[in-house]
Amino acid sequence: MTSSESHPRKFQRDWLHQLLLKHAHKHPNLSPDLRTTPLVVAPMVDASELPYRLLTRRYNTTLCFTPMIHARMFTEKAGYRRKFWRACGMPAEDRPLIAQFAGHDKDVLLAAMKIVEKDVDGVDVNCGCPQNIAKRGRYGAYLMEEEGGDRIVEIVRHLSANLNVPVSVKLRILPSGVEDSLVLYKRLVDAGASMLTIHGRTRNQKQLLTGESDWETIRKVVELVGDRVPVLSNGGISNMDDVRRCLEVTGADGIMSSEGVLEYPPLFTETNVESTNYKRTGPGRVQMAHDYLELCKQYPPDDGGQGTGYKCIRAHLHRYLHADLQRHTEVRDVVTKVHTMEAAENVVNMIREIHDKNGHDVSEEKLTWYIRHRSELKENYSDEEDDFVEEKKDTTVQEEEEERPCDVFGEVCADDGDY
Repeated sequence: MTSSESHPRKFQRDWLHQLLLKHAHKHPNLSPDLRTTPLVVAPMVDASELPYRLLTRRYNTTLCFTPMIHARMFTEKAGYRRKFWRACGMPAEDRPLIAQFAGHDKDVLLAAMKIVEKDVDGVDVNCGCPQNIAKRGRYGAYLMEEEGGDRIVEIVRHLSANLNVPVSVKLRILPSGVEDSLVLYKRLVDAGASMLTIHGRTRNQKQLLTGESDWETIRKVVELVGDRVPVLSNGGISNMDDVRRCLEVTGADGIMSSEGVLEYPPLFTETNVESTNYKRTGPGRVQMAHDYLELCKQYPPDDGGQGTGYKCIRAHLHRYLHADLQRHTEVRDVVTKVHTMEAAENVVNMIREIHDKNGHDVSEEKLTWYIRHRSELKENYSDEEDDFVEEKKDTTVQEEEEERPCDVFGEVCADDGDY
């Protein structure tokens, strides 16, 4: 078979729709027209671990990805594998679930995916991470450019031929332009990819250069391959108004969010939208932090599926409580030293006491961490919430840290907007 020929397709175009239809009963509060629409939590390092995924599923998330997992380390190092996966698989309530892996060797990726194949609904190859460590490791967004795209095409062909679950790819727009990107996307579908997720930014668009997500390019992807595979749109989602607008503009099958839903897990509910006068009608950020910690008690940090344990917990507390920690730096300093559940709960109680003392109004809460690199959105926020302070980084050194793509309060690979 030549590189230009299509690989025999194992999964029909509607595989994702059928999967979500099977689980639609889990989302009674979601409007009927959206119950089989993919409302997806992205793969995020130190973020989309099991307790967080379970929290988002309470609020209309219909599909979750695992954090990005390093394929070689997953296959070779039992300790690393225990951090990211439970020997018995994830709990039944953590479905549908797609496991994402990073790597550049097709056989190593296949071996890693074979370990989880029977316990997931699909696997994904990371072609989205823009960090320098991804460049050194030859994965993420840089993998799209290796050998003119031949390497990732061959990887997808190999995986789709040898796995019994759908193989998807999460991608960015190539720095060389939209037309080159479209050529590569089509080649991946020809090679057997069963779904594409397109982040509408290049690898150079990160941090202060984030800019807006290019929904028009995503629309072109839908027009090109959308009749053959589902296409998810990633980037530029801060509430359900954005979800509906993006679906209309792009024609995508569904929406993937990361930074927005990372700061506020009920993002896929009707809160902070035009119909509520942009008021928060869902639970407040302190409640989110509390509920997350309760799930961490149920699935403790030293259990499989927790990623980096308390590092994840510190990162989540920082994002949920970002608006408070910018003003109350003494509490932020406490967050960086959280290494026990008692210490984590103490942080939440400290913020709750501050809220009670100041007569805090949950309905006035807005996203702040999400907009820290989005100057076009900051003008809609108060000066008080615009006063961003550089996040403190955890200096804890963990085993194999040099191979991990981000720090506790740093950027999140495969994220919605930083990249």
